[in-house]
Amino acid sequence: MAKVLYRDTRGIQRTLVLHNITRIGRHPEQDIQILDRVVSKEHAIIERNIEGHFVVRDGGSRNGTYLNGQLLEAPQLLNHNDTISVGATDIIFHEDPTDHRSRNKVTIHSDDLESHVRNRIAQDTRANFLPETQISDPKALRQDYEKLRIAHELGQSIGVETDLDILLEKILEKAFEIFPADHGVILLRLEGTDRLVPMVVRGRNEDVNVGDVRISRTILNEVIEEKQAVLSSDAMMDSRFSGSHSIILGNIRSTMSVPLLLEDRILGVIHLDSKVASGAFTEKDLEILSGFARQAAVLIEHHRLIKQMESEIVAREKLHRLLSPQLVEEVVSGRLELKKGGELRRATVMFADIRNFTAYSERHDPQHVVELLNEYFELMVDVIFKYEGTLDKFIGDEIMAVWGAPISHPDDTERAVRCALEMQQALQSFNARRQEGDGNTLSIGIGLNTGEVVAGYMGSTKSMDYTVMGDVVNTASRICSSAGPGEVVVGPLTFGDVAPMVVSEKLPPTRLKGKSEHVDLYRLRGLRNRPIHPTLRNMT
Repeated sequence: MAKVLYRDTRGIQRTLVLHNITRIGRHPEQDIQILDRVVSKEHAIIERNIEGHFVVRDGGSRNGTYLNGQLLEAPQLLNHNDTISVGATDIIFHEDPTDHRSRNKVTIHSDDLESHVRNRIAQDTRANFLPETQISDPKALRQDYEKLRIAHELGQSIGVETDLDILLEKILEKAFEIFPADHGVILLRLEGTDRLVPMVVRGRNEDVNVGDVRISRTILNEVIEEKQAVLSSDAMMDSRFSGSHSIILGNIRSTMSVPLLLEDRILGVIHLDSKVASGAFTEKDLEILSGFARQAAVLIEHHRLIKQMESEIVAREKLHRLLSPQLVEEVVSGRLELKKGGELRRATVMFADIRNFTAYSERHDPQHVVELLNEYFELMVDVIFKYEGTLDKFIGDEIMAVWGAPISHPDDTERAVRCALEMQQALQSFNARRQEGDGNTLSIGIGLNTGEVVAGYMGSTKSMDYTVMGDVVNTASRICSSAGPGEVVVGPLTFGDVAPMVVSEKLPPTRLKGKSEHVDLYRLRGLRNRPIHPTLRNMT
């Protein structure tokens, strides 16, 4: 079993078991996330090659990937204790040299075999059991019993194993208990491709090094393309196999290869071979192995779904901090694409700041202040998410939100303006309830600005968050500072996008902090009676 060891940005030792592909980079979607400014979003990749060994390659990074101190210019085979350097992080590749399985090799060999072999069994993707009243043939009854027995034993031996490598090892171990095989290999299809990758290889005696297990590409193609189980017997003596180097060099006399078939999808192949005696496997063995493989395919798919669910839970947790629940569902389901950061986007940025909150905090105990803030934030965030804005961050008692990144709509500016006006209305209701209680009320000033921003995951090597940056953001913050209690003030581009729909007042030319020239600002007093943009109809 291969794995890597590294320390995260907090100095905690981490261990990751390697699967088919392991991605390394700065972006949160990477398997190993490295929060380092010199690390690219997808910096390097460790992948299992066709022979089952691991190689490392650079992912087109800006600052390069190093292997044992040398710049990686082409994919390189990894050996035990090799060091992969990505930015300031060292990742140690570990493969137990005393584990015979780690030295086993699988070669998928091209040859001139004819496509027909001794026997083929087309897979019944339904594999249904007949009701007891419909069974009249004792042979069919025995076959069904055998299928159930194998399925039961396999399920009992594997249980709810969540580690794929251990799961596959147990599947192969169970196969050796049932069939007189000398070698066994489980190959899985690399997701999104037709490529088969050897995941587990072992011999009957797992303490003995198997060495090089050679598999005929002709037979594999037959299994994959025809979705058929293939049995070959006396292969060394059969004239049809005279051109097959893989069988001759491996001294293979009998083989069984069956698809890991789930409904009509090929997940991979189980391959067993024997070189002890000819005729080691029979047609009955092939039928039983086919049923065994169907059960194994269900377990493998179950494992994949569990991992997918775990990944979605992590993704949801991160997205819920940024997006409304509706958008989170859209992104997780794949109906909306959340593009990676570092790109220019046209966006409307909003800042909402509580007026005179410092003085308020001085007059009340900290616990009371925190409770009030949390209640206020809950109310404001609900309004922001109603209009499908992105909650960028809380800055003390200030809220920053964005429309247009990471998800954009054709009416982002209108959404932002409607949200700002509704936030002021919601605060009035909030204050009315508080006057009936302790009498303490809040007032906020809101500023909006529209233009081109840089959107992406940004921050230090210790912490990164999705945010937007640029002059548009800074100006929005300055506009917010100029807004009085209960006011919504917007910049010129924001006003230009929504002028026909708002009741407004142009303010005297204003010089904002950090700006050399005056800026035209507009105070919004409300909305005119006009048709609502189609994408907003379900929000009002």
